[in-house]
Amino acid sequence: MNSRSSVSDNTKVWWCLGLFLLMEIPVRLWLQPDPWLLKPTHWYFMQPMRFFLELGLIVFLVAVIRTMLPQLFVSPRKHLDFLVIGSIGSIVLFGFLEYEQLKASLSVEASYWALWFFTGFCIGVGQELTFRGLLFTSLAKRMNKNLAGLITTIIFVIAPLHSVRMFDLYAGGHLGVVLLLVAIYFAAGFLFQWLRERTGGVIVPGVVHGFGNAITWVAVFS
Repeated sequence: MNSRSSVSDNTKVWWCLGLFLLMEIPVRLWLQPDPWLLKPTHWYFMQPMRFFLELGLIVFLVAVIRTMLPQLFVSPRKHLDFLVIGSIGSIVLFGFLEYEQLKASLSVEASYWALWFFTGFCIGVGQELTFRGLLFTSLAKRMNKNLAGLITTIIFVIAPLHSVRMFDLYAGGHLGVVLLLVAIYFAAGFLFQWLRERTGGVIVPGVVHGFGNAITWVAVFS
């Protein structure tokens, strides 16, 4: 019985790692190229197609993770304080960082504003499903949780959606901006990792990350 369980766990680990790599390299680079480096005419900015693509990825990831790692979907009611305080803090922090652009975006048509809000929210949730869900859970079965959390956060910082933009800024001579972004990504990554370990699931970090990402997407694209 133990042998079968071990084999099953090993298989799940490799499936999760494989799915993580699939989602964060070919899928991320193709479906989610760095939006800051694209021309406004790029298909990435087509709505509502963009929103439905991101939502489709969430549905797919939730279905897979619920099958392989159902324990990650802990009821958020058990950690309502973390959910509420974390979400408000995320909105305030990213709202402050993007204040000028966010203020300008308020003049945009409400439907377009909402589409980018929910698109950004889906991307943030998706990153938590892949990083704190698939990657961290797999690594934690193979090593110390603290080490697994650190590795997850480092990979989160240098992930395609972040590193492509930072490399472009570095090539343009904006080293100070790159260092600031690295600090922000590390701080955010540690926060999401702490929420993941504190709550034992991905719902709370996913929602908190989603709100922060939603504010950024509204500010930049609306």
